[in-house]
Amino acid sequence: MPQFLGEHGVPVDDKGRIFVPAEFRKKLPPEANETMIVVRGFDRCLAAYPQNVWEETAAPQLLGLPQKDPKARAFIRSILSQAAEIKLDRQGRATIPRKLLAKADIDDQMVVIGALDKLEFWNPDDWRKFLDEADPTMEAVAESLDLQL
Repeated sequence: MPQFLGEHGVPVDDKGRIFVPAEFRKKLPPEANETMIVVRGFDRCLAAYPQNVWEETAAPQLLGLPQKDPKARAFIRSILSQAAEIKLDRQGRATIPRKLLAKADIDDQMVVIGALDKLEFWNPDDWRKFLDEADPTMEAVAESLDLQL
């Protein structure tokens, strides 16, 4: 399982193309086949899963949701109808559909962060705001989750 760590500012061209930072590309497992599944994430970001991680963890979780539950069906539809499979080219570029970038209010710049088994793509202003709001509560959250980091 990859462990993506760190944060990088990345330009986005007119076609929605980005360079995935080399540090993150090196962590892509061979079984991902240079392919990532990008979905709407939480907190107004996009989540990009290596293909194998999506198939082994995320997709089974969605398949395990109760299909009779209207909230579960709405969640699945909301996530998957906007999802995209992106393939990195030899230079490490990938094209993210503009409609998906718009869901995270990403225009010509983004922040790419490592989030253990996936990458997250953020609008730079939203990322700074998230950090500013999260910083004072980190200790309380860690304590409530019984984390010993």
